[in-house]
Amino acid sequence: MAQDQHVGTAFVSCSLRSEDKWFVDFVESILLEHNIRPFGTVGRYDAAPLNIAEHMRENIQKADFVVIVATPRYVQRDVKSGRKTYGLSEMVHVEAGMAYMSGKPVVVFVLDGTDVGNFLPSVTQYIVLNGQDHGEKWPLIKSLLNNAFNIAMRKKEPGAKEITLGGFLKGALAIYGGIKLFQYFTSGDDDEYYYE
Repeated sequence: MAQDQHVGTAFVSCSLRSEDKWFVDFVESILLEHNIRPFGTVGRYDAAPLNIAEHMRENIQKADFVVIVATPRYVQRDVKSGRKTYGLSEMVHVEAGMAYMSGKPVVVFVLDGTDVGNFLPSVTQYIVLNGQDHGEKWPLIKSLLNNAFNIAMRKKEPGAKEITLGGFLKGALAIYGGIKLFQYFTSGDDDEYYYE
């Protein structure tokens, strides 16, 4: 498929381990069928002499939206109940957090049996697949990808406000500075700031 036929790009957050490659390739084939180009995965599609976290952040900013390919990495055991689950790589959680803070739509495809944790279900819906059941879930997959793409395009429209981590931090620092300045002028204890 020619690159100019792609309607959008998706930063793919995924495992780079060989045993997970089949599921990552499977999810990317779904993206390609929807004319969405997989993009930006550090170590898979891109490499640079940069701090890895900074490189991930830059590529997430360039993408239209982020697709999390959730495969199990760690065995997790609840210390109280003893319940065992198979959780994601910490880097996938980091990329999901970066995407959310960048205001990017997040789409998640989960390999059946993988625990996605608490954060991802609070920011997006996700689809669990086993590699053979995508036909019956195709209408839901199409809806999820179309909605993510439409949200991304609306954010690109002139006048659309996008909350970024930098903008959030600037606003938070401005509010904090304003409160401290107000406290300084209204404290009534002038001797506190007077030194001989």
